[in-house]
Amino acid sequence: MNEELLQQAMLLFDTAEKWNAFIELLNRNGEIQNRWWKSLQSTVYQRELRESNPDWDIYIWNNWDIKWFIKGESPNSLVIHFWGDTFRVFSNSGALEFNEVNELIKDPRFDCIRNAFDRIDGTNHETIAWEHRNFSFGTIFDSKFPDHRTLSWYAGNKTEEFADQIIKKVRRLQTPEITDLFREINQKCRK
Repeated sequence: MNEELLQQAMLLFDTAEKWNAFIELLNRNGEIQNRWWKSLQSTVYQRELRESNPDWDIYIWNNWDIKWFIKGESPNSLVIHFWGDTFRVFSNSGALEFNEVNELIKDPRFDCIRNAFDRIDGTNHETIAWEHRNFSFGTIFDSKFPDHRTLSWYAGNKTEEFADQIIKKVRRLQTPEITDLFREINQKCRK
């Protein structure tokens, strides 16, 4: 923080009550963030219930986790997952043999799953692809938010705009072609 901003901040706390209120807010910032994430999660969930895809179900838990999975499959199968600041295609429950998944997706037919992402920031033994903090709100942070705390403000204050972006990413992975590929992966790679 530069000197001028520091001086301005110090002037804000001209009473012990203001300072103590600020300290209390600092101690509760995780709770505030969780409420913002929960607001976004609820908005996405409600919209998905109204505009549901007949081939897909949705499951939510915690404050920010949302999974989309093929109807008739388990939420622990291959899923589309929004995980706060990460959007990915994965299965972490042990429901799938990921060595088999990794072999199967070498077939060029499966390239469309990865191609549905705006960019791929990583992959691992349980994740076909992920994007990390790739959201845009007309700020200097667009597509490269520095941390989930910064992004959490948008979850609670630009909720509809954030929900639009998440749902748009999901829809690119819910095409009939990709839906069939998810089914194939779940069928061929199930433990």
